[in-house]
Amino acid sequence: MDIRNELAQMGFPVSRIEAAIRNATAPTVEDAVAWLEAHPLVERTDDDDDAGDADREDGEIEKGSMSAAAGSLVCGDCGKRFKTGAFAELHATKTGHVNFEESTDKIPELTADEKKAKLDELRQKAAVRKAEAAKRDAELDRANEVLRRKADKESAAMIEERKRKELVKEAEARRREQREEVLAKQRVKAQIEADRRARQERAERERAARAGTAAPAAAAAAPAAAAAAAPGRKREYTESRLQIRAVVQTFPLDTTLFEVAHAVQDRTGVAPTAAVFVTTFPTKRYGADDLGLSLREANLVNTAVMLKRA
Repeated sequence: MDIRNELAQMGFPVSRIEAAIRNATAPTVEDAVAWLEAHPLVERTDDDDDAGDADREDGEIEKGSMSAAAGSLVCGDCGKRFKTGAFAELHATKTGHVNFEESTDKIPELTADEKKAKLDELRQKAAVRKAEAAKRDAELDRANEVLRRKADKESAAMIEERKRKELVKEAEARRREQREEVLAKQRVKAQIEADRRARQERAERERAARAGTAAPAAAAAAPAAAAAAAPGRKREYTESRLQIRAVVQTFPLDTTLFEVAHAVQDRTGVAPTAAVFVTTFPTKRYGADDLGLSLREANLVNTAVMLKRA
């Protein structure tokens, strides 16, 4: 049965039925009844100037286009039966059906008990539908909360992974810098060692030339033999004991000034490339150009020196 006919059987006026259908949550009999109960019709007084107009309007709506002898209207297109012409006109407007016939059969009115039972049934159905809707909403809220927490967890994991990758990248960059620094120091040491060997070979060739010998190896052995045979000659040292500020350390005489500065860097805080050696007496200064000199060549044998930053 059409929702309007059901509500009309319960005794609701046409104007109230249309208002309920327009404003109800859903186009069902239960929701329409719920709206009608929540919005009761305001009783009009005899002094209300608009009362006559309202009554006439409701009467016109109830009567519609039906004749006085007709009990109902039947749609020839779909077979639905309508209590009033107004309901038939609304049906025609919504569906486009135009074939209506009058019928002497009236749609019976419900008794008071039937109306009450029908209303109770509709109220129960409305309550059940409301509870089901609330349950669905609660389940939907729980599902949305699970999705939100999952998204937050995944977002936090992504942030942590990004931070971890950044830390790994930074650590790799530091290790690369340290490797490059070690390689640079090794290159400097190798260059200094090569310069030292070149100076040593040049000095040996010069000594060999002065001694008139052809082989540098023989010339290297001659000074040692002469030193052993000649009494009273100055002692030959193989090591040098240096006092640098509060640092006392012994180095081989072939150690270069750069190697000395590098060995005491942790205690002096002076980088080897910026080191400057200064003797107290006689005052002499060994700067960046002299870092390749050995202790023997710089004549720093068992002496005190100052190590400064250039």
